Amino acid sequence: MARVFITGSADGLGKLAAQRLAAEGHKVIVHARNKERLLEALRAVPDAEAGVAGDLSSLAEMRGVAEGVNSIGAVDAVIHNAAVGFREDRRTTVDGLPHVFATNALAPYVLTCLIGRPKRLVFLSSGLHTSGDPDLSDLLWERRRWNGMQAYSDSKLHDLLLALAVARHWKDVRSNALEPGWVPTKMGGPNAPDPIDKGSE
Repeated sequence: MARVFITGSADGLGKLAAQRLAAEGHKVIVHARNKERLLEALRAVPDAEAGVAGDLSSLAEMRGVAEGVNSIGAVDAVIHNAAVGFREDRRTTVDGLPHVFATNALAPYVLTCLIGRPKRLVFLSSGLHTSGDPDLSDLLWERRRWNGMQAYSDSKLHDLLLALAVARHWKDVRSNALEPGWVPTKMGGPNAPDPIDKGSE
C-alpha cells in the first residue's frame, strides 16, 4: 500500500480523502495548521500513520512540514489540498506575502521542492482557474488594486500551472490537477450544490 501525505486534512475534502485512503489500507500522513487542529485530524482519521502540523502561510513552517514528512519516510503521493478562500482585504503573512498566494500557490510549490520526490502529485485547483490572470509580473499584488476573488482565481491557476510544470520536468512523476466541484466545506459554504463525497474521490 502507498504512503500518502494530505495537506489540510483536519476537515472538508482533505479529511474525507484521508479517511477513505486509510480505510483502504494506505499509510496516511495527515496535516493541520497547528497542534490543536492536528489532534482533531488524528481523531477524525484514527488509522492515520502519523500527523504533521504547520501553518502553510509561513515559509519557515512550510519547511518544517516538509522536514516532518521526510522524517517519517519516503512518500508515494502528496495531495496538495490545503487552501484558503478569497478575502476582501489584502491580508499578508509573517513573510509579507498575500495570504491567499502563500497558502494556495507558494506552499504547494515549496512542499513539492522539499519533500522527497513521490510517484504522484495531486494539486487541488478550482473551476475559477479560468478567471485567473496568466500574467505573472505582479504575483504579490504590489501594483494591482486588491481583488480577493481575482487573487483566489489566480492562485488556483498557479496550482494548475504548477501541476503541468511538474509533469513536464519530472517524467517519472504522475502530476495532476483536479477541480473537486463546488462542495459544502467551510470554504464552499453549506449551500454548495455538489456532493462532497464525489469531490473527495
